[in-house]
Amino acid sequence: MKKFFFSLATLFVAFNAYAQCQADFGYTNNLNTFTFSDSSTTSSGSIATWFWQFGDNSAPATQQNPQHTYDACGYYEVSLTIFTTSFCSSTYSDTVFVAQGTMPSFTVTVDTTTGDADFQGQPFSTNLVYTWDFGDSTTGTGVNATHTYDSSGTYVACLTVSDTGGYCTYTVCDTVIVYIAPPSCNVTWTNMSLIAGQQTFTAQPFDINWTYTWDFGDASGPGNGFITTHTYASAGTYTVCLTVVDSTNNCTAQFCDTVNIVFTTVCPVTFTNIYLAGNMAFTPTPLSPLNTYTWDFGDATAPGTGLIVNHTYAAPGTYTVCVTMTTFDGCTDTFCDTVIVPSSIGYEEYSSGISALQAMPNPASDQVVLEYSLTTVGDVTIEFTDLGGRIVFSETKTVNQSGQQREEFNLSELAAGSYMIRITMETGAAYVALVKE
Repeated sequence: MKKFFFSLATLFVAFNAYAQCQADFGYTNNLNTFTFSDSSTTSSGSIATWFWQFGDNSAPATQQNPQHTYDACGYYEVSLTIFTTSFCSSTYSDTVFVAQGTMPSFTVTVDTTTGDADFQGQPFSTNLVYTWDFGDSTTGTGVNATHTYDSSGTYVACLTVSDTGGYCTYTVCDTVIVYIAPPSCNVTWTNMSLIAGQQTFTAQPFDINWTYTWDFGDASGPGNGFITTHTYASAGTYTVCLTVVDSTNNCTAQFCDTVNIVFTTVCPVTFTNIYLAGNMAFTPTPLSPLNTYTWDFGDATAPGTGLIVNHTYAAPGTYTVCVTMTTFDGCTDTFCDTVIVPSSIGYEEYSSGISALQAMPNPASDQVVLEYSLTTVGDVTIEFTDLGGRIVFSETKTVNQSGQQREEFNLSELAAGSYMIRITMETGAAYVALVKE
């Protein structure tokens, strides 16, 4: 059998001289969510990879036809870079105008001893300007602001958010209940949510001589105790009041504030994929070890599971791949997209020699360990290849003993992204996908 050995970098230069391809795309806009449609063309081979950058410092996308939502109004330059199986690459850019921003919101915490109120605006963006009206004829600026109220009362505070280009302006208002209690029994509370609809309230300070009574604002019975947990039946904004009685000093104090209850029923999932030498690596978004992921590869094989999965297709073609994500709190969503498995591009793979290749951990940050097994001894070449097929690291060593092998690599100089690791020797080749955080 005649065998050919040459680097992907040499192959890329040889093919790119003759290959012709042109990146292009169109888009539609619904509110501020853009759907981008790939219309790229190639006269040689097929498009293997799409690489999108949306111009707002967000993470790139590698779907053929992605969606993207912008937080702030303005003009953004969107670019698409394609890579074909004939090693042609092309980039096309266009400017989109975002006419709507994300509706703002804010939370506030009031100190009952001093009347100090801490306001936290959302969302945060360097492209936005924040202006506050605290409801007592004073104003402030910044995404977060601190204001001291002079007396107890109910105030209507408003946050106005506008983009730096002057395209959009939004205002949201909410009531702020300020109660400055007598010094002898000042009280406040904090809240925390771990399960949708359930809140754990903690009073501050704790005094063994005080009694604590809670009104949760939803017509339910009162709660008692320094720490109490309450479950709300429906989403909404509720005014929660804590009343304390200091029997020693004959003092009664009350503190009220609002809580916003949100039930998350939507948990959208997507995935990206990269392909090299017959192996397709899939990565879901969002990526969380608390979620479970099930994969249908579209080729009648058994489904896969896991955060990052690799799959080898038996034949080139277009396949519909679906990922189903179930979150830790029971929300489920399924996303499907087509992937293209191209034909062989000019080098021969072998089915023996290297096996059981795995990268640990994966995703990795600073270091990765490769483990694999050899049935023969000889020269072994290890290559890291990026999305464009460029070799970013290569090492050749002589292995004098067959069996289990272990190699450790420093990733500190690699940019974050997806890579394909290829191990080759005269009798075989193996591949594994790696995500660098």
